[in-house]
Amino acid sequence: MAMTSTWSNEFAQNIFDLKDKVAVITGGNGTLGAAYAQAFALHGAKVVVTARNMQTLEETVASVREVGGECIAITSDVTDPQKVQELVDEIDTRFGRIDILVNNAGMAFRAPAEEMPTDKFNQVMNVNVTGTLVPCQVFGQYFMKQGHGKIVNTSSVRGFCGHPDGYSAYAASKAAVDSLTKQLSTEWSLKGAKQGFTINVNAIAPTLVKSPLTQEICEDPARIAPFLARLPMGRVAETSDMIGLVLFLSAPASNFINGQIIYVDGGCTAG
Repeated sequence: MAMTSTWSNEFAQNIFDLKDKVAVITGGNGTLGAAYAQAFALHGAKVVVTARNMQTLEETVASVREVGGECIAITSDVTDPQKVQELVDEIDTRFGRIDILVNNAGMAFRAPAEEMPTDKFNQVMNVNVTGTLVPCQVFGQYFMKQGHGKIVNTSSVRGFCGHPDGYSAYAASKAAVDSLTKQLSTEWSLKGAKQGFTINVNAIAPTLVKSPLTQEICEDPARIAPFLARLPMGRVAETSDMIGLVLFLSAPASNFINGQIIYVDGGCTAG
């Protein structure tokens, strides 16, 4: 059977190849950030993890090096354009290229909607929304000059549907991340088609992921019950459930996927 003119056996054989790509992970000191870093390294990528705390970043670096991967840590603040520009400049000096940005930094603060403190609401919005926008802007400009780049944002099922456990700030922030992802992909696809660059901007949207930060919920029968009631697969997500989609959205296999919010949620949003 004849393939289209763009078909390449070599491309088909290497659609998941990340060897020698440079991947940057914000929030690289958390449970998911460390898991992403190890996964990228195991697939041959060079990894940069960033956050504000160097001590916890070094723990991620050590875990990556334990599996034979290449990883460095650079402190930064994802809400500060100057700090993020300095981060990009340092990575470019070190490696001469940047291929992937995973916006994993984020926070949550739960309170009844009618009691949500405005300062906490603003803090969540700043970290989760501004802290996604600023890296997208700075790395996006780098990708435009380089000619290519992939951005994976971190959303949540809360950006699509509410929950009774005080998520007004978090849900609003993740809905904003969803819209930002679609807006950036639309603008940069059209601009890239005219100016000769390709930037893919997508988002991964998990349900509750088991980690030290969610331990109090996962181990409280009363608090976990509403989550499980909405999870047809009958369990919350494990760290390992998140890795595949992040790698896929960073690899050549996803070259024609853009502006998508992809749920990794055990069927939560299916019905």
